Amino acid sequence: MTAYSSLDTWVEREMPPIDVLMVWHAYTLNPTWYAEDTTRILILRSLRAIKDRLLTSIVKVGDISTYEPSPERRDSWLKQYGTPFDPIAAAAVMAERIVVCPSCVAEYAAPFVTQDGTGYLQSKFISKCPSCGFAATKESLAVLKYARDVTLDPRNTDDVKRYGYGVYMAGTLRTITQPTADSVAALLKAKLHIVFKPPEGAASKDEWAKAITTKVGYSMENFQKQQAAVFANGMQRSKRVMSAYIDDRPFSVELVGAVIRQCSFIDKMTGFGWTESGAFDGPEDEVVLQHAIARYHAFLDLMSSSPGSFFVPTLDIDLAWHTHQMKAELYQNDCIQLVKRFVDHDDRVEENHLATSFDITCRAWQQRFQVPYTHCGCPLPGDTLGQRLAPLKHRLSLSSSAPAALMPPRRADALGATHASEHNMVSLAPLGEDHAAVAGQKRRVREEKVQRRRQRDEKLVRDGKMDAAAVRPAYDGHQIAFLYPVPFYAPPVIGCVASASGCGGFGGTGPTGGGGAGSAVVSLRSLAPQTVSIDY
Repeated sequence: MTAYSSLDTWVEREMPPIDVLMVWHAYTLNPTWYAEDTTRILILRSLRAIKDRLLTSIVKVGDISTYEPSPERRDSWLKQYGTPFDPIAAAAVMAERIVVCPSCVAEYAAPFVTQDGTGYLQSKFISKCPSCGFAATKESLAVLKYARDVTLDPRNTDDVKRYGYGVYMAGTLRTITQPTADSVAALLKAKLHIVFKPPEGAASKDEWAKAITTKVGYSMENFQKQQAAVFANGMQRSKRVMSAYIDDRPFSVELVGAVIRQCSFIDKMTGFGWTESGAFDGPEDEVVLQHAIARYHAFLDLMSSSPGSFFVPTLDIDLAWHTHQMKAELYQNDCIQLVKRFVDHDDRVEENHLATSFDITCRAWQQRFQVPYTHCGCPLPGDTLGQRLAPLKHRLSLSSSAPAALMPPRRADALGATHASEHNMVSLAPLGEDHAAVAGQKRRVREEKVQRRRQRDEKLVRDGKMDAAAVRPAYDGHQIAFLYPVPFYAPPVIGCVASASGCGGFGGTGPTGGGGAGSAVVSLRSLAPQTVSIDY
């Protein structure tokens, strides 16, 4: 794709099919990976060049479900990529993928789908190389991808000329304050070259890569064990790097799952009526978006006031946040300018920790802005864990009164949108324990806690100490808050410390998978750090 000066021309000549837009959308909602991949990976740099074309083109065409490309666009797509423009028609003709054998590095075609479930797009993928007979799996393909990246050398001018920032490993180029920390990434690569030295007499990088894959037995777990010394002081970064290598595709995000995880959020937006054409055309409707943007501003302010805290967004905040992320370059610049670090979110966190973090977010919001965080009817946390916020109290306090804009309009959709954003949850259980039993027990404990809060609120209503409208009955179908939220994590500002035992203190988070939909274009240019500035 290329960046034409005219948006109309770009939409006419370059806009991809809707399935590609869905994947692209999910990709941008993993902002750290998207930013690094479009810098590091050659074939993805065109995405960086076209900046916010995804968002602006969707706004331009309006209802994307009824968009029809011109015959010329259909023909050009077919000619350039060899598949029909229509996703369903394309799926019917796409039968196989070219893979590289992890053992002999010969290319061959692997079927996408087989009757026994071993196709490339299926969960039990396994494919025998016709040249050497090696049975390739997604893991062994990932091992080869990792090994090939290891062989690229930042000190080799030919490698740098050919691959640019691609000479560095995924997950090592960016820090929370530096978009291209190449000195950090180069140090880590040098350490990897000590562990995985090229074999004597190796005439090519493929021979070196094959030696590495053989050494680790085509196992990512063995890779992690053998390079443990490289990440001795930064195991979180080790996990992040390894998470980018799950198969042979170039992306550092598992985009199939990232797309699927959008369904829950989009269902919520559809339930509010916010995905309908013209939903925000009237002034009385637009105020709902203005409120969402105001709360997103405040959410960033909350994060900037407490850099090491783990905060969780609500649905309306998520809508504005996701829209901002779709303006990828602007989002990066705004984060650095306003928050002094790059803001990412991590959806691989144990679910009980997420629930606790949402309670902490509610308390922090109340402390800083003197208004409740949610207005959807879910019972808010009380003061039983207030001591957890004691270290934050001074930083969270604002001298001025809370902006009125943080109180939602008194309409069902605006109130409902302050419910916790519940998609993109990855449930984790301690090793050696039954996953379902552990997760189920923790959910029951949380449900009991919510019921106690409901009973507390009902008593306050009876005593005349709480507005009855603020208490939603448990039987009206409104689900308990924060079963499957999108976590928000702003790690402390730390740099990379080079030491004899490795490179530590990278900061950052685990693999991300954000999601969402909407067109509330957010501009934070006028928002100073630790200041909420809303103009209606």
